[in-house]
Amino acid sequence: MKKNTVYFLILIISTFWGLSFIALTVLMKWLDPLQIIAVRWTLASFIFISMMAAGKLRINIKKENFKYLLLTGILEPGIYSVLEVYGLSYTSASISSIFIATIPCMSLILGFFIFKIRPGRMGLISIFVAFTGVLICTYFTPGFSTGGHLVGYGFMIGAVFVGTLYGFISAKASKDYSAIEITTVMAFVGMVFFNLANVIRGNFVLSYTTIFSQAQAAGCIIFLGIFCSALCYIALNKILANIDPSIANNMIGSSITVIGVVAGVVINNDPAGIYTVIGVGLTLIGVYLSSKEVKDTN
Repeated sequence: MKKNTVYFLILIISTFWGLSFIALTVLMKWLDPLQIIAVRWTLASFIFISMMAAGKLRINIKKENFKYLLLTGILEPGIYSVLEVYGLSYTSASISSIFIATIPCMSLILGFFIFKIRPGRMGLISIFVAFTGVLICTYFTPGFSTGGHLVGYGFMIGAVFVGTLYGFISAKASKDYSAIEITTVMAFVGMVFFNLANVIRGNFVLSYTTIFSQAQAAGCIIFLGIFCSALCYIALNKILANIDPSIANNMIGSSITVIGVVAGVVINNDPAGIYTVIGVGLTLIGVYLSSKEVKDTN
């Protein structure tokens, strides 16, 4: 993959995911997180089902790496989303964002000890710089809160581990399957798993009647399902198939942070000061240094 293609895909992912908090904030007026996850992945699944019906997509389950393909969907959105949602419910949003920002660091650790991937010096520096920037952006925010429960920290540590592992497993699956095929399985697992969870919780029907009865909610779920789930994960799985997951996670996660902070200031009138500028600046430097690790591949 060409470097410019990687940068373009990262820009798409970072933009949509960085703005997704706006749609999520609106949807939370009517639905809880598990309902939102179920509906957005159901919509994404319909896209892939339509492609299958039109003969444009077919998944061969007899290939050698099918186990990794299935595991990718189980990890994310399956296990990861549950751990993140419950981690957030037991901690503060501030603490949760810091935990998620450590995924590139965890990628380096797992990559070195489990997958035998030796990190480059520039990769190490870029991740440290970007994480420092995220830490400054988060810690010096006026609404920063250290509140939380040890159970919540346990959930967030689990989310970081699973989110990191997903990157490596997706790369394994990509040896036999395309990014679209991997995302299709992720969508199917997300649709089945979270709709079943809502059936058990007794709010399955409410999830969809709410969407159909509220135009604003429908618009938000379309944005999340088509762009943030289907399109962004196709792009992410494509990137993970071609570059080191730690570098990919650092560039994407840091870019999302920058877009989220800027959008929060511009759209939501969130407070900003010198520490915001410093934090965003360091994060951007970290992204730039990470970009130096991206090489053209076939």
